[in-house]
Amino acid sequence: MDEQRPPALWRGMWKRFLIAGVAIALLSGGATATVALNTVSGIAAEVFPRTIRVPKGVVTPVYSGGPQTFLILGSDRRQRARNAFDRNDPPHSDTMLLVRFDPAQGQTSVLSIPRDLEVNITAPGGQYYPNQKINAAYTIGSRLGGVRGAMVLAAETIEHQVFPTLKLNGIVDVNFAGFINVVDTLGCVYVNVDHRYYHVNGTAAENYSEINLQPGYQKLCYQNALSYVRYRHEDSDFVRVARQQDFLRDLREQISPEDVLGQIDTVAKAVGGAIATTFHDSAGQLIELAKLVAFSQGKPLRQVKFQALNANAQLGGGSYVTTTPELAQATLNDFLHGAQHPKLPDSAALARATPRGRRGSASFSPAAIGLYPVAAGSRPSGVPFPVLYPTLQAGSAVPQGVRSYQVRDREGHLRHAYVGVWRQNSAGGYYNFEGSDWLNPPLIDHPEQTRKIDGRTYLLFADGGHLHTIAWHEGGALYWLTNTLLEDLSNQQMLAIARSARPLLR
Repeated sequence: MDEQRPPALWRGMWKRFLIAGVAIALLSGGATATVALNTVSGIAAEVFPRTIRVPKGVVTPVYSGGPQTFLILGSDRRQRARNAFDRNDPPHSDTMLLVRFDPAQGQTSVLSIPRDLEVNITAPGGQYYPNQKINAAYTIGSRLGGVRGAMVLAAETIEHQVFPTLKLNGIVDVNFAGFINVVDTLGCVYVNVDHRYYHVNGTAAENYSEINLQPGYQKLCYQNALSYVRYRHEDSDFVRVARQQDFLRDLREQISPEDVLGQIDTVAKAVGGAIATTFHDSAGQLIELAKLVAFSQGKPLRQVKFQALNANAQLGGGSYVTTTPELAQATLNDFLHGAQHPKLPDSAALARATPRGRRGSASFSPAAIGLYPVAAGSRPSGVPFPVLYPTLQAGSAVPQGVRSYQVRDREGHLRHAYVGVWRQNSAGGYYNFEGSDWLNPPLIDHPEQTRKIDGRTYLLFADGGHLHTIAWHEGGALYWLTNTLLEDLSNQQMLAIARSARPLLR
């Protein structure tokens, strides 16, 4: 084979690897044509114009085709922000994300480190900062050594204080402007917004990112996407982390495998101007990493939960996330060695778990799994297809109403939809039931399993061992139930609620 002409698959690898330079676009793309090696070298220099040299031992850049683990730092450095506070406030690592590509497991694992995690920080010069939130490592490092100092101290704090046995293969820092540019370049992102998000700045104490989003499946672009993933003012740090991971999953489903060559320069410019990395810009090293990303692309995206001792520990007047060495090691073991195998009952067990009044065992009681009858809702206006609505809900859930809306599909056609929202708890836990005459949105592109029960064929989408979404087609429409961001509903509850859906006649 001519070494100067990489095989056709590599074009897709390069699309994927370009986006791998950005936190939430690490998982992307596909293609068909060839790219000459000199083009690849030029792209490498364009995507990674700023290579950060870090002290020995902070990263181990090995490109052997085996598992690779990367730290992605999403920083809130915004020198050009319109808001003076955002412009002048010292930068923080708003997102600290570990991503592991693992060909042996056939999966990509993602772990978000809570920004409020309590740690002790030791700077390179020996300065000691006890009882800090972990995102302060980026700020302290930035003050001492700019972007390089921020990246190094953040990585060292994670490796020494949180996961002492973790070996990083690379670090990527991406700023807010880059995030917006990449989302824009990729055509925005369809997201299942779980509830109403609204904030308009008033007093100085409320001077944070404004947001105005209605619940439902919709396309988020520009500032809306940024405000959505950053939002953290009416929920916990863990809900915010879960929202970011959910956005990752949505973005991964929507990278088009077509016209990659036509997009490559645009994506490269959007990414390259926004990041600093430990990657070298040599074509050889980047091609090896691109192969790994390409292999991982078609595999499950497994979202690993950080195991905490206390998600809201009050220390010195502040709220922290705390953990123990044992819990942190268990989290790391899950991240490095765990596999996505949702534990679902078999079809026979599902058939037995049938609410009274339908075929199956009359002994089944929804109350036994924490479900109770739903008060009949009002039919939303303007929906030209049958409106199904669950007849069961979680016992602690509070209905938030039903909203009808319209959304444009991938071809630009206007589709009708409706969404019912239930507030499961006061810490940002909302689950949704939705319907649409858009029959093939990105959210149902890659189900983990399908199950046929009582004439319905359910598409099952997992997040680790938990059901995240259940969808099915019926009567010329698509319906789906989405778990809370923290997967508060059990698999059995998810299945029972989905199966309880009936036509809403009024």
